[in-house]
Amino acid sequence: MTLDLFSVSVMTAAVVLIVGVIYVSETLIRRDEVSGRHWSIAFLAGILTTVAYAVWAAGGGWIAVAAGNAAFVAATGFIWIGCRSYNGHRIGWAYVTVGIGMTIAFVAVAAAGPDGGDWAGVVWMYATLSVLASLGVWETGRGRLAQTRTTIALGVVLAVEAVYTAVRAIAFLMLGPDDPVFQAWFSTIPSSFVTIALVITAAIVTSILRAGRAGTRGYTNLVGAEGADRILTEPQFRATITDVLERASEKGIGVGVIAMRIDDLPFIAKAFGNEVGRNVAVAARDAVRRTVEPLAVIGDDGATLLWVCDTAWDANEARRQASRLASAVFEALRTVPDSVVPVVGIGVAVTHDFGYDACTLIDAADAASTRSAKSGDISVLIAEPSQANPTGAIALVSPGSATPVVSGSTTPDTPTAAPAGS
Repeated sequence: MTLDLFSVSVMTAAVVLIVGVIYVSETLIRRDEVSGRHWSIAFLAGILTTVAYAVWAAGGGWIAVAAGNAAFVAATGFIWIGCRSYNGHRIGWAYVTVGIGMTIAFVAVAAAGPDGGDWAGVVWMYATLSVLASLGVWETGRGRLAQTRTTIALGVVLAVEAVYTAVRAIAFLMLGPDDPVFQAWFSTIPSSFVTIALVITAAIVTSILRAGRAGTRGYTNLVGAEGADRILTEPQFRATITDVLERASEKGIGVGVIAMRIDDLPFIAKAFGNEVGRNVAVAARDAVRRTVEPLAVIGDDGATLLWVCDTAWDANEARRQASRLASAVFEALRTVPDSVVPVVGIGVAVTHDFGYDACTLIDAADAASTRSAKSGDISVLIAEPSQANPTGAIALVSPGSATPVVSGSTTPDTPTAAPAGS
């Protein structure tokens, strides 16, 4: 069977349309978080891309090609932006970057005009896609995305796109679009099959990522539904401590961030029921509120993480506060009926070691809490830069005691995330 260009374009458009509509519909129903909304925009851009190319294959002019190329860039760009928002990194300049890429892709076709042919501006589009996909690969390898194995598949998808588009651009410049090798591997028909495979894989992976992050959103939303605990959402927490850190930096006051991770919460809910899962979340949150200082800022990620930010901390003071928190949480979780005590990881990062950037502090504390959770007990891990302490130390809290027992650790006490501000 021989596939013609129009049939392949329609087939690609149908696959992308079905996947995109399902993904966007799920986002609307679930009222997803910001990263899910960015990924939904990426799939909407993918739908526009395939529709534009189908119009072009049916005899449309250069405007269809220009619109398709720009939308293609937007699709990849918003996958990258979604990854940045998932990691909690700044996305303002990322919007500008994607906008510039879309403009380049559109103008490259418009400059050639009606005489540009079917391949007008493709080299510029390929180059832009390769850059944005590479940025996406880089983003999946750090922050929270680096802490889950599911992200490996998304990184592979973006890496394949980055390499394929780069090689495609080189082949186009060196061989030309009429060369048999280019036609066999890099023309519209083979690239359409690559696009279908990448779209399906990306949809599955991003769905798993956002489902895992929002798996217990119902419990934490119910906890704060009446406004009793007044724990900030993640965007509110980041905005608040950014302001706190700016003012603390001007006065030279130390600030610390504690990250408390309860990754077992979704499994407890599945094994013992939603009500038990909710009770565990309530107990942990109440213990945090009762234990920390009255003026401390408390936030959560809507799933399994709680953060605490307070001022006038050095590393020793942070360790003592986190140890008291660990003991209080352990005692609170033991009182939850019909449940087991989950593994709780607590990580701490202070401005003395990481400076006054909110994203850097949160990423360092999150990474330390992940390593702490792997110890299998409620423990406190103080994050330190590699040059300051390459071996690190874990403060293990005995049940019912607020005094930490410090033991050496071979785990590097460094954050897995790159410094913020990127």
